[in-house]
Amino acid sequence: MTDGFRFEATVHPKDDLAADTARMVADLDLDRVPDPTDDVRMLVDLNDCVRLLELGLEVRLQAAVPVRPLDPTLLMSDDAASARLRERIPPPGGAT
Repeated sequence: MTDGFRFEATVHPKDDLAADTARMVADLDLDRVPDPTDDVRMLVDLNDCVRLLELGLEVRLQAAVPVRPLDPTLLMSDDAASARLRERIPPPGGAT
């Protein structure tokens, strides 16, 4: 029933067991997505939910997201991505 879906979820520490929630999640190599309130938000499947719960984290499902190919208009070339990073991140020491 959930094969064609992943879940948008936020992950929260339970008690004070997981003060470093972001690091714990990063170690699992899950797909993070931006969150307007700085929560740890990601796309997960049921197995990912179980792994997070086993770490002592609270998982709050926000939405079911159908699995489908990425919209090609959202893709950019490596050159375009590098140019965008150069625009947004100043070089070290302010050199141009």
